Amino acid sequence: MAVGGVVCASGLSVEPDSMGAADELSDRLAVESPDLVMVFATAEHARRMGMIEDRVRERTGARHVMALTGSGVMGGRVDREDGSGLSAMAMRLPGVRVKPFWIDLPASGLSPEERAVELGEQIGAGDDLRAAFVFADPFSVPLVNLIPDLAAARARRVVGRVVGRKREEPIGVIAGGLASAGATPGRNTLVCDGQIRTNGAMGVSLSGPVRVDTVVSQGCRPFGPRLVITKARGNLIQELGGVRAVDAMRGAVGTLGEEDRKLLGGALLIGRVIDETKKHLGRGDYLVRGVLGADEESGSVAVGDLVRVGQSVRMHLRDERTAREDLSLLMDGQRLYARPAGALMFSCVGRGEAFFDAPGHDAGAVSRAFDPLPDGPRAAKSGQALDADAGVPLAGFFAAGEIGPIGDGIYHHEQTAVAALIRDPDETGS
Repeated sequence: MAVGGVVCASGLSVEPDSMGAADELSDRLAVESPDLVMVFATAEHARRMGMIEDRVRERTGARHVMALTGSGVMGGRVDREDGSGLSAMAMRLPGVRVKPFWIDLPASGLSPEERAVELGEQIGAGDDLRAAFVFADPFSVPLVNLIPDLAAARARRVVGRVVGRKREEPIGVIAGGLASAGATPGRNTLVCDGQIRTNGAMGVSLSGPVRVDTVVSQGCRPFGPRLVITKARGNLIQELGGVRAVDAMRGAVGTLGEEDRKLLGGALLIGRVIDETKKHLGRGDYLVRGVLGADEESGSVAVGDLVRVGQSVRMHLRDERTAREDLSLLMDGQRLYARPAGALMFSCVGRGEAFFDAPGHDAGAVSRAFDPLPDGPRAAKSGQALDADAGVPLAGFFAAGEIGPIGDGIYHHEQTAVAALIRDPDETGS
């Protein structure tokens, strides 16, 4: 589907034969001589990924082809969690510099600034960077170091002054996910322009006349009071507002009604405020992490993040209804802008049919978000046939961890849906 100069097309094949699936998929990618094709495959195709890449390149005439394996794939409005699946997005990006890359982790002895410079050169993080899509094998890449380094690698521009200081914002977004087809080391496959690896990280950056907007849906809602960390060490919150962390969190849970307490199911989440200067905070203003455990004797609580004194936090709840609402609200906000040419989708393996009690939730919510609203009688009908090719072209996979922005930062997420909406540049060129 074309939107101005940018052209995208997606496809999905459930053909079990890898070469047959590659042929069927290529025929669905109705983009002439695409600049980039991104392929997502289930484990059934892992051993023939190199051949799949060659066939897709041959049949589509693509300049660059990337591929990786996941536990399930998405194409159009549908997904494929069980059985073989092959999905892809083809993109023609006039004037855009497309730079595929493998990431060579910087030496441990380098300073943070030196690591950022080295990674910036690898991914092509110049002043016209619009997006970098990064994919990694979860068993061989230390994300705790890589993600902050990637975030720091982006160039920055001055956008104003705050209290006499320059205020900068990073250029370009970083999004992606972790391969999920294998549960042990060496079982995931990554392919980048003919190179095949079972470990490491790869990606592609887009620079120049294209716009990439990201949606990061953590699927949570806050509850209880906003609390300030008054004592902490590492990933341990020892006090909140001068009260033992255990007691403060217990008090927050006490504000929930009976039904919401049932939804907790013993799994507590905590959200850290990203921008402390904001007065009014919503769902998208928190970085949500899991509560890993608590020590009743000391009153400390361990969380899945490094914390420090002065940060504000709030307890969060995740359930199927909230996850639906959260993604829907975020996509409603995107309707204020032009219809995308295409969308890339990276959803957690835990956001499939078992969680939503229906297949294709995340893919469908993004792909159909820009459809004209149906009239009342049509909207009320059930059992409508699902057209996988309708809506915004979309391709993606179920990831073992998602990468996406919250505020100006880039983070590794869990139980999250990350969508990258590819559009023509606006009048400013961004």
